[in-house]
Amino acid sequence: MSANQDKLRTLAIERNPTMKRNALALALAFFATAALAQAPAAPAASAAPAPAATPAVLVPPAKCEPKPVYPGVKVMQDDKKREAFSLVLKNYQDCVKTYVAERKSAVEANNAAIRSAVEEHNAVLTKFREDQEAAKKEAEK
Repeated sequence: MSANQDKLRTLAIERNPTMKRNALALALAFFATAALAQAPAAPAASAAPAPAATPAVLVPPAKCEPKPVYPGVKVMQDDKKREAFSLVLKNYQDCVKTYVAERKSAVEANNAAIRSAVEEHNAVLTKFREDQEAAKKEAEK
């Protein structure tokens, strides 16, 4: 929008008290719904005690054992010991790769859930605005 269009819109709102009132009502309704969306849920009334506080995010640590330790140059010159070390190293690397793949899939699932929640929220607010506009048009008739 150009600066002139912004000025004209501002002047139209300033000169028309009905537009001021509608713009204020729309802004208040929008911010009220945003505040309600962010308000914490009321605790359910129950006789059971509340569970102990737990961390918000529980990420299991990687449990890749045994961790390889470089045995030194002399040990690496022996074929059997080098092969044994290589096997331990490969198993450790495979374990870490599996752990990383699991964590990535969990992150992707969390991101999909977040996107879904945001899309649902946006749809609800869009419907709310459409209903407000329809009610406003109905009231003007």
